[in-house]
Amino acid sequence: MRRITTVGAGETRQLTDLLQNLLVSELLAPSSRLWVLSPWISDIVVIDNASGQFKSVLPVLPARPIRLTEVLIELARRGSDVRVIMRDEPRNAITGQRLNDLAPVGPRPTLLIRNTLHDKGMVSERFHVHGSMNFTFFGQRVNQEGVTVVTDPDQISRAWVEYQNRYQLP
Repeated sequence: MRRITTVGAGETRQLTDLLQNLLVSELLAPSSRLWVLSPWISDIVVIDNASGQFKSVLPVLPARPIRLTEVLIELARRGSDVRVIMRDEPRNAITGQRLNDLAPVGPRPTLLIRNTLHDKGMVSERFHVHGSMNFTFFGQRVNQEGVTVVTDPDQISRAWVEYQNRYQLP
């Protein structure tokens, strides 16, 4: 288990690197499922591919920063059951629209609207990231946040059971 706390004074490199490393590992060996829970969500940059260093992982994308929606769509294309759970809020509409527009055919992430959602996190077969951070620009770069990363298989399984009971498909 690892805890990262940001102080709200600009982007925290540890948090940015953490998200990048976890998502690149998912792209290399996709979990059968990956869920993102964020009451407020935006299409934040999650992989710095500006110099093309991840060309072998994302061969169809140019050398530039890679956004959350692009990674989630690619994971769905690679066989992951990707679900994005969010509130029905106007500021979330762009992310929802991009998930639909960028993946007009083939597998795509499932969007679930839960207007009482307050959980925040990301869970796969290998990790569970949870804490106070919404997946937004302010969550990533401005607000004071506390994020915990869990890699213990037992704790990850418990998180899956809890999330499935709470947020299962209607």
